[in-house]
Amino acid sequence: MRTCEHALTQTTDAQATGKRHDDPGAFEQANAAYDAGEYQRALELFDSVIDGGTSNEVVFNNRGACLDALGRNHEAVESYNRAISLNPKYELAWHNLGNSLFIQELDRDAVSAYAQASVLKPERRENWTGLASGLIRLKRERRAKLAIDRLSDFADTDDSVLLTQADLYLEAGFHNRSAECCEAFLKKHPESPAGYARLGSAQHEAEQYDKAIGTFEKALKLVPMDKELWNNLGYTNFVSGNLERALMCFDRALGIDPKYKNAWYNKGYAFHGADRLEEAVECYMKTLALDRHDKVLWNNLGNALYNLGRYSDSVPKFVEAILIDPDYEIAWTNIGNALERMALFGEAIPYHDRSLEISPSFDYALYAKGFCKAMTGELEEGYDLVAESLDLNPAYDEAWKARSAIAGMMGRWDDALISIEESLALNPEFDQGWVERGEILLRTGSAEAAQASFEMALKCLENVQTDTASGLAALIRRGEVLARMGRFDEALANLETVAISGKLDSSCISKALQLRRFLGLMDLPRAMREVAERSRDTKARLDLASFLIDAGDHQGAERVLDATPEVANRSSEIALLKARAKAASGNVDGAVAIASRMAGSAPTAEVLRLEAEALEAKGELEAATSAYEKVMRICPSDLRSALALARLSLASGEPKDALVYSVLAVGIDPTDWEPHKLRSDAFAAMGDRTRAASELSEAKGLLARAGLKAGDWLRGDRA
Repeated sequence: MRTCEHALTQTTDAQATGKRHDDPGAFEQANAAYDAGEYQRALELFDSVIDGGTSNEVVFNNRGACLDALGRNHEAVESYNRAISLNPKYELAWHNLGNSLFIQELDRDAVSAYAQASVLKPERRENWTGLASGLIRLKRERRAKLAIDRLSDFADTDDSVLLTQADLYLEAGFHNRSAECCEAFLKKHPESPAGYARLGSAQHEAEQYDKAIGTFEKALKLVPMDKELWNNLGYTNFVSGNLERALMCFDRALGIDPKYKNAWYNKGYAFHGADRLEEAVECYMKTLALDRHDKVLWNNLGNALYNLGRYSDSVPKFVEAILIDPDYEIAWTNIGNALERMALFGEAIPYHDRSLEISPSFDYALYAKGFCKAMTGELEEGYDLVAESLDLNPAYDEAWKARSAIAGMMGRWDDALISIEESLALNPEFDQGWVERGEILLRTGSAEAAQASFEMALKCLENVQTDTASGLAALIRRGEVLARMGRFDEALANLETVAISGKLDSSCISKALQLRRFLGLMDLPRAMREVAERSRDTKARLDLASFLIDAGDHQGAERVLDATPEVANRSSEIALLKARAKAASGNVDGAVAIASRMAGSAPTAEVLRLEAEALEAKGELEAATSAYEKVMRICPSDLRSALALARLSLASGEPKDALVYSVLAVGIDPTDWEPHKLRSDAFAAMGDRTRAASELSEAKGLLARAGLKAGDWLRGDRA
């Protein structure tokens, strides 16, 4: 776009200085060096011309062109301004000044320079092109259109101007005008691949996808080895819903050029949009091998990992995006989101703060920060931040959901219900919203309405596709809803399908194990066990070990624990589980030795409970009872020990003692159904059927208030 003027225009400036240059050929030598691409030498020669006394607008203009070519744009601007100061009507310097400012993204000043150049020389079409480009960047599309229209004056002598107009109209958002220019060009050049390529792009942007596909295909008949056309055809197929055809097109582009970045990126983007996230990650990684300096690419890779539940893996990718552009607010907030998913709410807040420093009206960051504030105990501030985000964007369903959750934490159940219903009004297919509405209705005693809300959640989760990450996530949610409704066998089937797939984060393994234990199903399927053992999630492995201990596979539990890598914040949990495994297998001394090493010489409740559980496992009920009583003396609120003492009293034929311990358990946790079940058994052992039935009814009522249904398992069949 830079122009170096070759003719030395004589002016009065050289005469006014009283100096004449000794070597009149230096100017031509400088021009020749510029033409040869020897910009540094050309600059030195132009400087020597100036030093020799020739100080006119042409020399300073040409000197500016050299500086631009060397990337020294700021200095080039100074040189062009010097030329203009010498001759304010020197159009070429105004034009070149516009180019240099445009390169530096100083768009407002660039537009002013181009406008002055177009006034001085309206017959130079590049002035109108530059003016239109600058106005488009300033988002002043209507003024840009007037400049693009002026290019029609040049079409009679050079019909390639039609393609320039097509590009500019498209960039300014005038898709139909762009298409008209392409069609006018194609009437004159019906075999032009460039004309069809631009027409296809205009049709694509106008969302005329079928037309665009046909146009790109016409172009490809003319140039079947054009990778860019295959890429564009692929992307248009993708947005029109034809994924397989899109992938074929991207592969054709990559067959032509395996290092074609755009095709790898768009292929990954298509996989991402189709929720085939593992394949998206693979394509994004191939794109990064070609270009590691694309912030959007890093952010999208982070998003794909995030959606796979790999939150800790996503964070470094978002960081890479920020290293490229420290003001990339979306990446800052995405780091906060990933930390929030890892329950690191306090750590997430500074990232949302940074995003808000960059973009104070970023409603998503406000809502996310508010939720994190609430989760760290700052409920009022969190609520106010979410409300502020809703003032900016009242149509954001997730923010209404967050406001509902915070209102619930504050005990404002009416507000919580109103907020979740606002969320559902915006997104009726929001299954989790229906679940949370059901939870609120249970809290307020509307059990029948809650059941209907859970049914709506299930309806939203119909026809789940188990071959995608979002489909598997929906299957987990479906399992949770079914469990909430007491449909436990269906719930377990949903959770185990996801767990065995191994495609999402392994929290579903823990949920499935918890539900199997709840149902008394301790015969763990082999596939389920294998995927839990292979899991990278320490919690899932520890939950498996705990499950195996309860299932009586003590050696299996110890093998899992021995193979679990030591994690700083899990070391005590691993040690305690090892002690539990030894205690459950009857190795009391081994269990106590582990617990004692953890607690020192002090007889902690954890140590004594482990000993009690070991003695109970060995059938030494009297010694176990004594150990549990010691636990209660150290820790009177130990629910497990209180329940164990009630259970042992029943086993020893002491139902009255069982009643005492179960009353104690009720006092520790009034919402737990199990003490009432034990009281029912005690009354039944004493022959008091009426009170036994009453306690059993109370146990069922507590389950119902928790959103669960009592089944045969409550009567002991599955316990």
